[in-house]
Amino acid sequence: MSLVAPTPLGFERSPVAGASFDDLDPAALEAYVRRRVPGLGAEPGALERAAQRLGLLGTTAGQPTPTVVGLMAFGTAPQLARPEWGLSIVRIRGAALADPIAARLDAEGNLADLVRQGLEFVRANTRAAPNLLVPADLAPEYPEEAVREALVNALVHRDYRLSGRASLRIFNDRLEIWSPGGLSLPISLDDLAQHGGASFPRNPLLAATARHLGLLEQVGRGIPAIRRSIAGATALPVQFHTTQTEVRVVLPSYINASMGNVSGN
Repeated sequence: MSLVAPTPLGFERSPVAGASFDDLDPAALEAYVRRRVPGLGAEPGALERAAQRLGLLGTTAGQPTPTVVGLMAFGTAPQLARPEWGLSIVRIRGAALADPIAARLDAEGNLADLVRQGLEFVRANTRAAPNLLVPADLAPEYPEEAVREALVNALVHRDYRLSGRASLRIFNDRLEIWSPGGLSLPISLDDLAQHGGASFPRNPLLAATARHLGLLEQVGRGIPAIRRSIAGATALPVQFHTTQTEVRVVLPSYINASMGNVSGN
């Protein structure tokens, strides 16, 4: 297993160069801060000070500036300041990256936006087939629970210091979710998938913020949930690949496994 140095403490709370308070959704930010800080007053500067305590705002030249977490959680267009923080999505008509591209999307926005766009793309560019146990019901090619968990994990736990974009790739026989940055702790993803119960986020502040936004649980159930969801659709296993520069989750196609290798839409 390849390890990389963990993200430096304080990186998540560091102001993002080139960003300003105007790059945030003020209503969403205020709603979140007031939910996290009950009894927050309405006096001038109270909201800003609370947002700083929560690690969402810093200061640059005396001006409030979104931090890494603040911009990714509440930014209206974080990629204006950090283009690499988007999500590359592609549907490939085949089983290799060199095969023709059927559809693609460069998703941009905050964490919730990226998850929503990713799931919408998967729904629009994958298939459904009769459920083998209940033929009257249609089963999706990839269980949405598994796709969502893998996608949220990739976006929350990626290394935001690296220049690569997270990506979601749909092939005829599988769906892959790739995130920049290898594991920073000696943890086997296969062991986590089997047993769960451990949460060692690379970006603990971002993970905590995403948890309070309802995007993830952070109780060590995400990877086991992916495996359980896929196991309910196909006997083919989920695959986890890690190197010093990446984490890649591969979900097998339920339709490809149950009906043979057919061409995609």
